[in-house]
Amino acid sequence: MTAIEVDSREQVDIIVNLAFENGATRYRESADHGWMYYDCFADLDGHQWEIMFTAPTQMQQTI
Repeated sequence: MTAIEVDSREQVDIIVNLAFENGATRYRESADHGWMYYDCFADLDGHQWEIMFTAPTQMQQTI
């Protein structure tokens, strides 16, 4: 599994949607924890990817 952090929630959606358009499959549903948002896919070779965005400034509000 490879995890990548990106700069925005929108970037998570763009990358994951591009992966699906090119044959990737979903292996887990996306999750939104307020301070962290991520989505996942498996590529054509079966490698699992998790793309995430975190907003550390919002962590204090949800804990």
